[in-house]
Amino acid sequence: MAGISGNLGLVQDVRLIDGFIPLDIEEKSDATWDPTMLINEIFSDVRPCPGYAKKTISDMASRNEEVVPMSGLIEKLPSNADKPSLLKSWKKRFVRCQNCNLFYYEDNKSTRALGIIKLVGAKVTISADHTFRVVEKESSTLYTFRCATQAFAEDWVAAIRRETDKADVVRQEVENSVSTVIMDVGSSTTRAGFVYDNAYPCVCFPSVMAYNRETKDKSAAIYGKDSLLPSVREKSVLRYPLRSSLTVKKFGVEVNEIVGLIKHAFDALEAKPSEFKLILTLPQCVQEKEKVELLNIIFEDLHCPAVYLSEQAIMALYSYHMTSGVVVDIGDRMDIVPVVDGVIVENGVSRYPYGGRAVNEAMTRLLAEEGYRMFADVQQYVVKYIKERAAYVADNKSEQEDRCSLNPGEWTETVDCRRFRLPSGILSVKVLESRFKATEGFFDPNVFGYDNVGIHHLVEKAIKAAGIDNRRELCRNILLSGGSTQTRGLPKRLQSEVATLMPAGSQVQVHAHDDRHYAAFKGAAVLASLEMFDSICIWSQDWLAHEHEDRRSMLSRWQ
Repeated sequence: MAGISGNLGLVQDVRLIDGFIPLDIEEKSDATWDPTMLINEIFSDVRPCPGYAKKTISDMASRNEEVVPMSGLIEKLPSNADKPSLLKSWKKRFVRCQNCNLFYYEDNKSTRALGIIKLVGAKVTISADHTFRVVEKESSTLYTFRCATQAFAEDWVAAIRRETDKADVVRQEVENSVSTVIMDVGSSTTRAGFVYDNAYPCVCFPSVMAYNRETKDKSAAIYGKDSLLPSVREKSVLRYPLRSSLTVKKFGVEVNEIVGLIKHAFDALEAKPSEFKLILTLPQCVQEKEKVELLNIIFEDLHCPAVYLSEQAIMALYSYHMTSGVVVDIGDRMDIVPVVDGVIVENGVSRYPYGGRAVNEAMTRLLAEEGYRMFADVQQYVVKYIKERAAYVADNKSEQEDRCSLNPGEWTETVDCRRFRLPSGILSVKVLESRFKATEGFFDPNVFGYDNVGIHHLVEKAIKAAGIDNRRELCRNILLSGGSTQTRGLPKRLQSEVATLMPAGSQVQVHAHDDRHYAAFKGAAVLASLEMFDSICIWSQDWLAHEHEDRRSMLSRWQ
């Protein structure tokens, strides 16, 4: 059976396909082709979330009696003043007690608060002269207020104490009851879902955005699958916020673009950020400064109650229920990370900007040599689809080339693409040597155009960076993570290659569970199930209580 093969945009041959003539086939340009069916197929590995996994803060709040916030005009001294003086006198302020905070304004018409007093853990005292004092827990700042009557002062103190008590109760309820959302934001794919037994992503979409080509306005950007629609592509620039350059080593991210992916994931989950704790896994390329900026937005704009932020490789380790091992994380990029007792061995870490995307590019070139030209951005998803169904890693490249030459029919794979109505009228793609030549770059990066060593040498480096007492354990615990590690033959080849580099008698074992493309997500679910999880989160009240310049130090709990 011969299909229609695309070569320089020409339809070369139309014949019977499964007993019918495809008369309705027409060539489409890249600009007008709608990849929705293909994208849905590639990102279809999701499962619905059970209802019990979505316990929110609102669910708890609906059980409590709503209290009208107290507000009014009272006098206030400048911060840290206990008594009035010539330079620090009483001034009337409009004060509102709400949401575990005390807001004070210039007057009752002002919309922007002059200041916010955090009531979580605050100490409140009252005096007989109609005054009351509030001391913030974190900053120890003193705030002094004076009311017209003693009864009015007592009412204010009662209202503040209700908010203080509520803050402690709400936090305890959130810790014990509210569900957790996991977001694994990668350079190619974003996965999201809720924590429950055997948790699995219920949302999966490409980590891509589209913004207007002329205005350059990213505030109105479209994220995920919709950004790839032809009506959007024709007037937009496509951008992958977390994708690093294959040629430029220096790399930075736009935090607002990551936030856009997070917001899109929450929308797809039909979940409000303010109602859930959040575990966020990101590639290592996101720097500490960018993490602080990201957390500022998550807490101040999205109002998440608590966040745990981690590197994907560490979460992948937890998915194997291990605390020591060498994580071989290959998605769009590649990270080899040795971990001993939960601590990264920095000297053994290797990070490269190439991985699955380099395989895609190699396969694109090889397919072009066979007459299938798919160089446009959106057509790279066609290459990805072909790669995921046909590519494999050969045990030995030269021997496999000989087998293909002797019996090409046995080693040729035909990938059916008819239902996607691809540009150039391509119905199916036949691949032979490109199936394994493109993936050979994992072990011989010269295939990708890089003068580096293969992943087996990087794993050797990772093992030998650990102390002698830990090397045997790392040899036994080589853990695969990321979509590109699902390539057939990779676990077997990696184990064989590493074994030849290790001392005689070493027991080399590569572990590759079925859900390793979701290893970071699964590992995050394991972490969230631990009793100590809430204690290692950063909570909104704690983050906002710190000054901006002091917040970076809070990230140390995750190191």
